[in-house]
Amino acid sequence: MTINSRLAIAMIALFITTLACGRLSTSAAPVSPISHPFDYYGWVYVFYDETHNDLARISSYTNTAFATSPEQVKILASFGFEQIIYILNEQAALEIMYANAGQSMPDDGDAFHEQIIPDYREKFFEAYRQYLTQTKDLLTEADVYSRIDLFYIADEPALHRNVYVDQDFLNQYAGEFKSVFTEKKSTIAFAAIDDPQVVSARPQSGPHFDPPPSLDVVTVDPYFYDFSGEVDVPCERAAIQKWLYQDNPLSNINWAKQFHKPIIVVGDAEIRGGRSAKDCHIKGTYALLKDDPAIAGLVWFIYDKKYAEANYILGAANDPHLVEIIENLGGK
Repeated sequence: MTINSRLAIAMIALFITTLACGRLSTSAAPVSPISHPFDYYGWVYVFYDETHNDLARISSYTNTAFATSPEQVKILASFGFEQIIYILNEQAALEIMYANAGQSMPDDGDAFHEQIIPDYREKFFEAYRQYLTQTKDLLTEADVYSRIDLFYIADEPALHRNVYVDQDFLNQYAGEFKSVFTEKKSTIAFAAIDDPQVVSARPQSGPHFDPPPSLDVVTVDPYFYDFSGEVDVPCERAAIQKWLYQDNPLSNINWAKQFHKPIIVVGDAEIRGGRSAKDCHIKGTYALLKDDPAIAGLVWFIYDKKYAEANYILGAANDPHLVEIIENLGGK
């Protein structure tokens, strides 16, 4: 995907429920489980099912995994993951909204729904409440509701203003979640586009929304790129820290810290254009974040071997060395 679209698209892949994944078998697993100084530590990994997965290996060095269905929660529970993050899908709410209105969902993912559906805000939240209730019922009926610690409720809303039209909308979105899932925690990943030229070409994007008051955890994803392309950050601790905490124009840690909520960082572990994330960036990210008490979690994006986008972005499982570097972080 291109730089100006990848943040808006990347996590949509997580919502696909047709699952397939090959096993990684080319390098040895760690000798013994590794303990990490994070409440949440793991991979973003969603293309798996009961018979095709690498979860036994991954569970030996992580404590956190992602699910998109009750069936996946059961699978993760069977491997003993301490933290299960459940990904909600606002697209499902949009589909309900269009069905309620007797209309077909637009094929254009960047369509401004407010221009299509009269009383969009009211109609969206009516559908969203339906979706939340259905989701809770499914999780309860499957007897997995208690296994979920945290819900990932939205991905980079400031880059999807065709759905999340303003700050009040986002606040209500998070509040509606809490009204249904009263005892569960929620997180949103935040990214922004401030460049007027980019916003002009991509009008569904804009500057940051603030985390809603009811949100429990703030997630940021300071990957090693900007709108000019890949950023060759030097392999020095100070340079990596400056990029992660301050200089990344899309998403950075210092922005998140001002809200005084626990922070999860999505670490850059992709293969882009045939080039894997640099060892020094991965090791540097881990070393910096493990010493920061504000960081509640570190999850690496993205593991899945079958994940591919525009023949440019591939999941880390396609590079055994990349996986091995991450699975041995924190080891002796």
